[in-house]
Amino acid sequence: MATAKGANKAPGLEQQINFLKGIDFFNNFDNHELRQLLEACKILRVKAGQYIIKEDSMERVFYILLKGEVSVVKSVAHKKRRAVELTKLKAGACFGEMSMVMDIKRTAGVITRSNSFILVINPEVISSSNVFLQLKFYKRFCEILAGRLIIAHEHLAGLEKDINLKALKEIDLPSEDQEPEITSQPAATQKHQTEQPVTVTPQASYDELPPLPAKKDRIVRSRMQRRLRAVLDLPFNPAVAALLKPMLNGKVDNTRVLADYIQLDPVLTCKILQIANSSFFRRTAPVGTVPHAMITVGISHIQESISDIISLADSPKAFSGFRKIASRFWRHSVAVARIAVLLAESIRVSSSADIYLAGLTHDLGIIGLDLIEPAVYPHISDPSSEISTNFLKAETSYIGIDHGQAGFWLGESLGLPEVYLNVMRLHHSPDMARSHSLIIALVHLADLFASHHGYGFEFSDVTTDKITKSFAWILIQEKHRPFLDVNLPDFIEQFDEELNKTWTNITKNLNF
Repeated sequence: MATAKGANKAPGLEQQINFLKGIDFFNNFDNHELRQLLEACKILRVKAGQYIIKEDSMERVFYILLKGEVSVVKSVAHKKRRAVELTKLKAGACFGEMSMVMDIKRTAGVITRSNSFILVINPEVISSSNVFLQLKFYKRFCEILAGRLIIAHEHLAGLEKDINLKALKEIDLPSEDQEPEITSQPAATQKHQTEQPVTVTPQASYDELPPLPAKKDRIVRSRMQRRLRAVLDLPFNPAVAALLKPMLNGKVDNTRVLADYIQLDPVLTCKILQIANSSFFRRTAPVGTVPHAMITVGISHIQESISDIISLADSPKAFSGFRKIASRFWRHSVAVARIAVLLAESIRVSSSADIYLAGLTHDLGIIGLDLIEPAVYPHISDPSSEISTNFLKAETSYIGIDHGQAGFWLGESLGLPEVYLNVMRLHHSPDMARSHSLIIALVHLADLFASHHGYGFEFSDVTTDKITKSFAWILIQEKHRPFLDVNLPDFIEQFDEELNKTWTNITKNLNF
């Protein structure tokens, strides 16, 4: 859209676009794509002698040096706060791309040698962009990695003497407490908001509940595992299916909207990930996001797969047809996902896993168990029922297993990435987490906050005191040291206030 002459932001943005076009990485990007990138990314102004990347960290961020000079360094064994300088990078260079394609620790550190301006690109920016922009990014990543591999082979082929590590220059490491200064930050965008309202009028009554099954004295775990793995057709949200139908034929003009609609429903999301992680499409690393799955599988195949799923006439109904319960489940799943993302942003933690999808799929086991014992959840959800007071205990008593373990087995049969399986299994008991504990803690807390604000499913009467005493905060402090200095009651109060302010966005398009 044309901007009036003299407008404040237009000249700066155009200058930045022209500058990016002069960098090798962006040779094949057009002005529209670069404008999209700049609007979604941020630029850091960093003083000399500060960390950009810390060795052995797990962040997944990609950087492009716009101006200045940085050193790539490797720590010296047994020498505290000393490192060797592997190479220097000048304006136009990029670094950090390995973490974008592989879930590994940083193999080296990067420190500014002069005052620098650096473009920061988060994986969410790429995954939420249109498919064509994503393809260009990953193509450039492949070219960069292939080029570096060729150089490494040439060096190895020409080696005639042992490498003299003593010849490498040693440098002093900067303080790890220093933080880069953010000079430009775009307006906040809601990654998972959709563009059209979803409306289905809920109709439900507890007048004619199906008979409650007898209590289970014991359950053979292997038998339950087999039953869950035999569950092939899981119920999806018909309101989301109605949104998707117009996009399942012909060319999709906005792939981001298609991805956002899919990610309103945990079952459709899991089905897409299952297809992308199948042996036919399997890549070296698991596909953990819907946009990545769209690249791996192809838009037309995604359209066909969703069309096949939602066109089944005998598709099972969730919760014995009690639409009110089903609507509450679907609203809860999306709300937890959005709150988990907001909580991670507020704490300022990053993760290689998609926090949104971890929250969206955390209760998948409920859908599986509902198909096995369809009478249980209507009774648990009935406020007048004697078994509604303890959700997990009722599941174990009347089904034989809780939805956490059920979700783990069900997700395993769907071939979902391990992080989502662990979140499903332990989101009610974060104290038992041994891996992916940070994601589990975030989803557990998001679950509590959603219930506290009236969007719960398993919990009832969640108080601020219960949130404050959650073990999940200890896990966050262990994995994110800066949070140790935070006054927890004050943070919870402030985050609760932020939820109140943004609740319209959190619940946007959730009129299922």
